[in-house]
Amino acid sequence: MRLAPLLLTVALAAPLAPVSASSPSVARADSPSGAATGGVTGIRLVGDPDPAPPKPDGARSKAIERFLSARQDASVDRVLTARLRRELATREQVTDEVLAGPRGGTLIAFDFDDADVPRAGARAERFDVTASLLFASPDGQVVETRDERLTFVPSGGGYACAKIVPTNVISWDSQEALDHATEAGVAREMDHLKAYWRGPADPNRLVAFSLSDVKRASGGDVVISCIRYIARPGRRGYESDTASVVVTKQDGAFRIKSD
Repeated sequence: MRLAPLLLTVALAAPLAPVSASSPSVARADSPSGAATGGVTGIRLVGDPDPAPPKPDGARSKAIERFLSARQDASVDRVLTARLRRELATREQVTDEVLAGPRGGTLIAFDFDDADVPRAGARAERFDVTASLLFASPDGQVVETRDERLTFVPSGGGYACAKIVPTNVISWDSQEALDHATEAGVAREMDHLKAYWRGPADPNRLVAFSLSDVKRASGGDVVISCIRYIARPGRRGYESDTASVVVTKQDGAFRIKSD
């Protein structure tokens, strides 16, 4: 899933002639008068697959991914923001919060669509693309999602980012769910659950989550649900799933059961 949330050509042709049941199904583009015009009549069998979409521009896609990966590193070590800022192709001042995310937040996942990346023409030129970013707090809770309009320009045989325009910025607040956990008597167990949702430490993945629901079940159990986001460091794209656990109080301790 993807975290929280923030783009004619007129052809003149005569009506298609009816097709008999015994003849092949074709779509014809005849001249209006029926006379030969010297042009080529286009014929496409009905049911033929649509033409394959154009292949993505690998160089541009790689430049976008490298830039977002560098920002992910800077979100972990804010010292890197100075070097990253020097690589921008702009004289405008870009704040740390724009480059690396909100204070205390780490860029867990980022993504963009190859179809949204304009292909280069005969020569390199500036282009725009929309990317989505997800930031989480040190304990793994999602704190912000945003879309960004990124502008890239030719630079040193490749591309450099010249402009970052955040759009659809959403701050995530789990306080309501935490209040429900307190009312249910499992507030102290939340730290254990956060570690449980993030799973064993794995350098090949990053995990964030957002609390979605806390409710009492039959027998006094408490069901706590969240949405998990899983990504790989330095790579675009992420997976998401809904996870639920049942907490049972036993002699003042807690026990996690699968839902």
